[in-house]
Order: sequence, then C-alpha cells, then structure tokens
Amino acid sequence: MRVAERIRRQSVESGSVAIWWLGQNSYVVKCSDCCLMIDPFFSRPGPREKYLLEEAPLRADELEPDAVLCTHDHSDHTDPPFLWKLADSSPNSRFFGPPESVARMVAAGVPRDSATVLENAQTFRVGRASVGVVLSKTSSVSDVAHYGYVIESEGVKVYNTGDIMRGVTDEPSLMQPLREAAPHVALITTSPTEEEFPDFAEAARLAIDIGARVAVPAHYYCFAKRTFDPASFVDEFPSSSTTRPVVTTCCGCYLFSLNGPGEIVPAEA
Repeated sequence: MRVAERIRRQSVESGSVAIWWLGQNSYVVKCSDCCLMIDPFFSRPGPREKYLLEEAPLRADELEPDAVLCTHDHSDHTDPPFLWKLADSSPNSRFFGPPESVARMVAAGVPRDSATVLENAQTFRVGRASVGVVLSKTSSVSDVAHYGYVIESEGVKVYNTGDIMRGVTDEPSLMQPLREAAPHVALITTSPTEEEFPDFAEAARLAIDIGARVAVPAHYYCFAKRTFDPASFVDEFPSSSTTRPVVTTCCGCYLFSLNGPGEIVPAEA
C-alpha cells in the first residue's frame, strides 16, 4: 500500500498526532482535523543512483495537505517542481515559508494567493492546529532565512528544526523560544559528519534542554552519499533522561499521544 493511502486511512484521536517521516527532512504530520506537510522533497532531480530509494515516496497528485511548510530555500527543502505540481493538483492547499522559499515556489507556478511569507515568532492556524515560527540559524551563519516550526494540536506540540545550526545550544536567542514552546516531540536535523548541523551529542542536548519527551533524528536516508546510522544518535541519551530517542523507518508512522508512550507503525504495516 502506498504511503499516501496509509496517511489517508490513519485516524487520529484528540490529544494525538501521527507523524510520517519520508526521508531527509520530509514529513507529514496528521492531526485530528488537518494534515500538514513539511519540506516535501520528491522531484528527485539527477540520476536515480544519487538516491537511496529508487522511487520517491510520494507523488504530487496522491495527497492533498491542508498546509505545506518549507523551512528554507534549499532545493531539498523547497522543491519547486514538486510544489508546483502539488499546488496544481491540490488547489485548496496553502503554502508557507520564509521570503526566499515563497519567492521560489511562486516563480515555479504556485499561485501567489496560496503562498504566505512568514516572519520569525509568527503564529498562524491550520484547522484547529496552530503553527509557530522559530529561528533555526542566526543571520551570521546563513544568507537565507532558516525556520523551524512548532505545530500544536489539541495540546500536543511537535517541533521540526529545519536545518538547525551546529552550536544552537550555545545561542540563547535560539534556545529560549524553544524552551518556552516546550514541545513534546522534536524532529531534529543532525549529522555525525556535516559541521553545518548539530552532531548527535548536541542534538541530544537540544532535545533534553527544551524538555521534549521524544527526539527523532532527521536529515538522512535520502541521498546515497548523505546518510548515517541512527543507532549512535540513540546512544547519546542517558538512561536517566526524561527524553526518549525514537528512530522511525522511512515511510513508517510514529503515533504520539499525550496519554501513552507512543507507537511506531512500520512502513510495511
């Protein structure tokens, strides 16, 4: 069964969220009354051997999200060919991102009245869910705006870091809004080798510091030459920590509930 069909069939009760990781930083977050897509990167430019999966997990005409959130204007996070096709097949979908991302998607063919430029610390609604914008990088390390998003639905808070900077835990201006948000689930871009991103140790410190119950590693299992073994990420969490590392399979689902420990539904289920 295609992942889009599993997403459509999945029911989500109040006080819960269902999260599908589709490789890299591509996610679908389903709440009780809405569906949000984060950084969909499925156009797959270049030769197939460049990617771990022969076929992209999702086609543009398979799913109609209520909102699409792009974290920044890099092609694996703002994917113009896919976004244009998605807008064409899903006219009711709304698109959000920093200024550079919105300019890119509109230039590719996303209708201007469907795309919203976001600012740091802004909050907006999608159905009964709210989405808060937080910074992921300081202007000193990037020439484009990098956002993360805190999605809150009926008491559950899910935080996606986007391409968060290495050294984030030493930046009070970035950490304080995250501590105040206090997300339950943190989807964290991390890498053991790329100095742009937090390594596993810092990713664990980030999740623990902001009080997340669950930390999920992201930004791997897409490019054949840009992946890692998440087992070492898990090893960075002390057994005494109240933050639990969770590793999901690509195209699998993680069900989180305020009233339970959470459940991983594998891709083949």
